[in-house]
Amino acid sequence: MSDKQKVLVCGDVRGNFKALFTKIEVINKKSGPFDFLLCVGNFFGPTNIELEPYKNGMRHISVPTYVIGPNTEADVEHYPDIDGCEICPNLTYLGRRGLYNSSSGLKIAYISGVENSNSARSSGAYNFNQTDVTAIRDICLKGQPSFRGVDILLSSPWPQDVTNLDPNNPQFKYHGSKLVAWLAAHIKPRYHISGLEDIHYERPPYRNHAPNGDSIEIASRFIGLASVGNTQKKKWLYALNLTPVDRTRLCDLALGTTDETQSPYPLSLLNSKHSNQADDSRNTQFFYDMDSKDDKKRSKNRDGGFHKKPRPEFDQAKCWFCLSSPEVSKHLVISVGTEVYLALAKGGLVDDHFLILPVTHHASLSILPDNVAKEMKAFKKAVAKYYASTDRVPVFFERNYKTSHCQLQAVPVHKNQEPALKETFEEFSQSSNFQLDELPPRTQLEQIAPAGTPYFYVELPSGEMLYHRIRKSFPIQFGREALASDRILDMSDRADWKDCQLDKEEETQLAKKIRQQFQEYDPAA
Repeated sequence: MSDKQKVLVCGDVRGNFKALFTKIEVINKKSGPFDFLLCVGNFFGPTNIELEPYKNGMRHISVPTYVIGPNTEADVEHYPDIDGCEICPNLTYLGRRGLYNSSSGLKIAYISGVENSNSARSSGAYNFNQTDVTAIRDICLKGQPSFRGVDILLSSPWPQDVTNLDPNNPQFKYHGSKLVAWLAAHIKPRYHISGLEDIHYERPPYRNHAPNGDSIEIASRFIGLASVGNTQKKKWLYALNLTPVDRTRLCDLALGTTDETQSPYPLSLLNSKHSNQADDSRNTQFFYDMDSKDDKKRSKNRDGGFHKKPRPEFDQAKCWFCLSSPEVSKHLVISVGTEVYLALAKGGLVDDHFLILPVTHHASLSILPDNVAKEMKAFKKAVAKYYASTDRVPVFFERNYKTSHCQLQAVPVHKNQEPALKETFEEFSQSSNFQLDELPPRTQLEQIAPAGTPYFYVELPSGEMLYHRIRKSFPIQFGREALASDRILDMSDRADWKDCQLDKEEETQLAKKIRQQFQEYDPAA
C-alpha cells in the first residue's frame, strides 16, 4: 500500500445524497481511486428519501464514506443509538468524538455536534462541551511523547477567530466555536475541515504555536466548505493527497510557504491544564476567555469583532537558511558576501550543486532589495565562470512554493546538453499538467510575481527564462527531475534530494574540496 492517501472531504449534504454520490462516482473513476470520503456539517436533510436506494442495495456508494453526528435536535433521529456504526454499506457514522486511525496510519480526529452554550454541563445528543474536546486532545496525545499533530480534524462548527491574521481580510460573518479553536490549537491538524456556514473559505496556512518556544511545529490549513448542490456554485468538495504525519519527514513538515501566517489562535490556549473536577469555575479557567477584559492585546471594533494583532517581525533565528540562524548548515557554506552567501545543496544532484541565498531573510528572488539582487548577480556570474572551467554551463532555478527563504539553485550540465534544456523542461511540465511560459527578454521577476506569489522560475544558459505561476499544487522535485532525466544528466535515481544525502563528515569534506576549487572565482574573496 502506498503511503499517500487520497481523501475527499465535503460540506453539508442536507439530504442531497444522489447528487453527492453520483459526483463522487464520477470523480473516483476519473481521478481515483480515493481511500475515503469525509463529510462535515448537516449530513441529513428535511427529506432523506434519496438514501433509500443505497440502504436497500439498489445503488452502491463507490467510496467508503464517514460522517459525523447531528447538529440539531431534529437530526438526532437519523443517527443510530450506537456511538459509531454502519448506516448502510460503505456509509459509516464515526461517533460523537474520537480519533480514527486508518489502516495506512492516517490520523483523523473528529467532534460531532455543536458547542453546548452551557459548556460546563453535560452534553446533549447534538452538543459537545469541554470534557469532549479535552478527551479528544488526550486520546491524540496518549503515548505520543513527540506528538507532531494529526492529519485531519473534522468539526461541523468553525473554530472561533480562524480568520484572524488572514492577510486577505475576509469580511463574511460566521458562528465560531471557542472549544473547537482550543482543540485545533492543541492537536495541530494538518487540515481542519468544517461546514454549517454554507461558505467556501480556504485560510492561508498558519504555523502552530510551539509550547516551549523553540520546537519545530507543523502548519495547519483550515477549509470551510459550502453545502452540496448550492445554487451559488460555491465549492463543497475538496481532495487531499496525504502521507500520514507520522510517516512524513519532520523537515518536510517544517517547510513554510510564501503565504503562511502565524496561528490565528492566542498562545494562551496552550497554557490550559485539564482538571477532572466538575466544579464550573475550575473547568472553565483553562479555556481561553474570548471576552476577557484583561486581554490587552485585543480590542473590539464597532462591529463587535476583534482587531487583528500586528504581525511580528520574522525571527531569523528560526529560519533554516538565514545565515545568523543556529539552524543553518554552516559546514556546507562555500563563500559569504555582504548580502549573499553560497552553499552546497544538501543531497545535491552533483557535487557542486549550489544554493545562492540572501544572508538575511527574504522570501523570494522577486522581492529582493536592489543591493541584494546586485550581489546575487555577481555570485551567479562567478558560479558560471567556475562551471565553464570544466566545460559546463549553469541552470539556475527557484521554486517559490512551500519554502520560506529565497533559494536560487545552480546545477551544472555539460555544454553539449544546453540545446536540449528548454525542450526537456517544457516536456516535463506538460507531463505534470502545467505550462511553463517563456518570459520576454529583460523581464524582471518583480513585474510578474508580486510579494506572496508562488511560482517556479528557471534561467537557462542561453538567457531564456521560463516561468510558471503556481495556483494549486506543484511537484516539489520538478527542477531536479527535469535535470536528472536521461536527456540531460542521466541520473534519474537522484531526482529526490533525500536519496542523495551524505553524512555530516562526508558533507564537510566535500565542501572543503569545492571551497578550494571555487576560491579563484569567489566574488567575496
